[in-house]
Amino acid sequence: MSIENEETNKQEVCQESAASKTENDLNKENVESERVQDEWIDILGSGVIMKKILKEGTPDTRPQKQQTCVINYELFVEEDDIIQKEENFEIDLGDNDVIQGLDVSIGLMNVGETCILKIQPRLAFGSKGLPPKIGPDTTVSYKIELISVAEEELESMSITQRKIKGNKKRERGNYWYGRGENSIAIQCYRKALDYLDEVEGGIKFPESNDELSDSALQELLEDRISVYNNMAAAQIRMESYDAALISLKTVLKCQPHNIKALFRQAKVNTAKNDIGSAMKSLLKAKEVSPADPDINNELTKLNKIIEKQKKTERELAKRMFGSNSTKQGKNEQQNSKNVYYWATIAASVAVAVAGLASYRLKYF
Repeated sequence: MSIENEETNKQEVCQESAASKTENDLNKENVESERVQDEWIDILGSGVIMKKILKEGTPDTRPQKQQTCVINYELFVEEDDIIQKEENFEIDLGDNDVIQGLDVSIGLMNVGETCILKIQPRLAFGSKGLPPKIGPDTTVSYKIELISVAEEELESMSITQRKIKGNKKRERGNYWYGRGENSIAIQCYRKALDYLDEVEGGIKFPESNDELSDSALQELLEDRISVYNNMAAAQIRMESYDAALISLKTVLKCQPHNIKALFRQAKVNTAKNDIGSAMKSLLKAKEVSPADPDINNELTKLNKIIEKQKKTERELAKRMFGSNSTKQGKNEQQNSKNVYYWATIAASVAVAVAGLASYRLKYF
């Protein structure tokens, strides 16, 4: 065999070897990828959230807190029984727009990633569940896809966008309030106020370049009042009475005859034992709605409290003045005894003196 043929054979062998090596590497990578996708990942290391990746996303594209994430998701307990399904659903990461386990998991996903999540009750729907489909203390599953992540600029939003977003936050606060999660509800209400706050000259109509009109401002104001009123209810539940009074005063400054605010203000003042202020708020509310059963019931309770206080004051005064009268009577009785004692002594002395005088006259 010629030297030329030997070189040719060597090149062919090398090429075949390289091709074989490349094919083996690809097969190895595919096997590794399939193995990863078949594995469950313990996100928190406690078994509370388990994750299985179905499709890898773009590396290093995880969302940051406060960024807006667009997702597709399916919620189920049993695999063939979908309870909720949403497409192009927007959440603000870290704003309690979804259950805590889902919020944490989205923050650990890359854009384009699809995965299955198993979330235990503690970070899902807890002991209350989500009736009627999800019972108490139930582990739930999500199939979720992270479609996109974007930064939201509040100042550039139109009034329509602000109203939609702000009221969405308010409704989410109502959801948490209804579940007894008052602290989370307050966080949602505060976030709602960020969107519903009028920034003078800073909000434009999407249809034109006109400044914010009076009617639009009024609508925005009414939405804010609803948020403050709801937030006060959550603060009352948490016994944060001073904070609740601030929220209610904000409402009543704009709407002095707001019945809900007046009623809640009365409840707060009653809890703070300021019965006079509570009565004042209730009577004002009664003027607006004389037949309201809640107002009338609360008035009845307050009247009983006032009557009880008066009775206690009368008994206290009676004990105080009764004690003084008894003391005075004892003093007078003691004085009489003292007078009688000294009078008796004086009489005895007088008799003795008279006897002595008589004796002296008789014998001298």
